[in-house]
Amino acid sequence: KEINDMKKQIRRGVFETNSSSTHSITMCSEKEYDEFEKGNMYIERWGSHKLYTKEEMIEKFKQAVNWRKREPKYLGVDWNNDDEFNRVLEESDYCTSEEYWNNVSEEYETFEESYTGANGETVYAFGYYGYN
Repeated sequence: KEINDMKKQIRRGVFETNSSSTHSITMCSEKEYDEFEKGNMYIERWGSHKLYTKEEMIEKFKQAVNWRKREPKYLGVDWNNDDEFNRVLEESDYCTSEEYWNNVSEEYETFEESYTGANGETVYAFGYYGYN
């Protein structure tokens, strides 16, 4: 085909690129970031990039469904048992800050920045970027 035969398609309200770049940003309060770094909050490895407390994670796990069997995914888990919680966490797409940084730093450039506003509240932004 010659270039003159090619058609242009323009879609309104859509951002599109041929770029193979990847980027992610998570923003949170200083308190949430400190808890994340201490291992008391969790993040989805490659998804929403929102931080969750242990209690929020347990609720997410309780609602998880095994679609093939059409039943709750984690039947019979004692959520008060840290070993059982950690086992479920390990087989999920969620992780601690240590696992997050280890995973993303193998393939991407990472960043951590903070900003303190006029009212004294500090906001953290962190994530990764690169080509893959």
